[in-house]
Amino acid sequence: MTDAVDELAPAVAADRGRGGFIPVALGLGVFGLTTYGFLGRAGQALGPELFAPLSVLWTIVNAVGIGLFLPFEQELGRTTAARRAQRQGNGPVVAIVLRVAALVAAAVVVLALLGAQVLASDLLGHRGNLVLLLVLALLGMGLSYIVRGLLSGNGHFGRYGAQLAVDGLLRFGTAAVLAAVGVRDPAAYGVVLVVAPVLAVVLTTPRRRGALVAPGPTVARADVVRAMTVLLVASVSSQLLANAGPLIVQVLARPSEQALAGKFLAALVIARVPLFLFAAVQAVLLPGLAALVAAGAVRAFVRRLGLVTGVTAVIAAFGVLVMWLWGNDLVGLLFGSDFGVGQDTILLIAVSGALFMLAQLAAQALLALGAEAWVVVGWCAGLAALVGACFAGGPVVHVAAVALVVGSGVALLVLGVAAVVRGARWRARVRHG
Repeated sequence: MTDAVDELAPAVAADRGRGGFIPVALGLGVFGLTTYGFLGRAGQALGPELFAPLSVLWTIVNAVGIGLFLPFEQELGRTTAARRAQRQGNGPVVAIVLRVAALVAAAVVVLALLGAQVLASDLLGHRGNLVLLLVLALLGMGLSYIVRGLLSGNGHFGRYGAQLAVDGLLRFGTAAVLAAVGVRDPAAYGVVLVVAPVLAVVLTTPRRRGALVAPGPTVARADVVRAMTVLLVASVSSQLLANAGPLIVQVLARPSEQALAGKFLAALVIARVPLFLFAAVQAVLLPGLAALVAAGAVRAFVRRLGLVTGVTAVIAAFGVLVMWLWGNDLVGLLFGSDFGVGQDTILLIAVSGALFMLAQLAAQALLALGAEAWVVVGWCAGLAALVGACFAGGPVVHVAAVALVVGSGVALLVLGVAAVVRGARWRARVRHG
């Protein structure tokens, strides 16, 4: 029985696998390059000191925004893909997920209002207008992730890639214009983070009725809410772990070292280039794995996961090698000579990125297998290890880089072991079921 299903399952998931990778990779490639262009132009126009509050804003938007709203893409992507494999509509799931998203958005607004003073004074350089931009950017990011989840689950990877490309081009083009006319206000560049993702969604979302949402059988609300809650905790923990470096620097730095946050972000952006490549793999991987699990396709699941693991390991190793050889030079090339933090720090950041990619891969496998609780445990363990590592002595940027390595390493250990154990249990269950 399993052999027969294994023959059929790759065809069922084909449009979510190899066929989807190219447009998503192209879109992410454009988005990645233009993001570097946006940050580079902003950094050169503002200088390290004025760039510091913008870098913290960018870090919070990515850490908290991705953490809060990536689960909506994951849940919509995997459930839509699984239901498509069974020829069922996703309407009831979408309705529940949107209600949860509305609650999360409301919580973001309330918490930002309550913590506005702390955010402005401790993190955003005493710039209250950046708090408003932070909230709006988070809400815009939420919209884009929800739509991308529906696009990926329905196999519309061309539009998925187009949304990313349009978003990135708008960011870079606007920043280039601002820099060209001599704008040196961080808030002006922060507005770009609000407008670009919303316009990208408007321009790339299909208008045809039923293109993204279709009627289907009901689903237990408690099951969806429980899965979303677990995913939210796991996602926020993982993104804080990935992006905590500039925040650590901002908190630990002395008043005379405030520009270090912007410098650290510059190094982080350069050293984490491989994560953009892996993002293309990740966007296609989860819906494809979910469809294979739903079909009970053991051999296809193992084959695809093994292939992606090998590709990810090669990307990670290549990224570390490049940063070891030319990391500091690349930071200076994009941001300017004032943004250097040292070759050792960039190498540590690159190693943390490699470990984080492999940990993400293990987490994707666990999500496809329905083991969300273990994903939470793994990322929370990594985040706890990162916090503990911050108490080590030394230069601020070195402490932050080491903390990223320790946190990502612990997360990979926990998630990797859990993925192996749960995968073995699932294979045994399918073969004896």
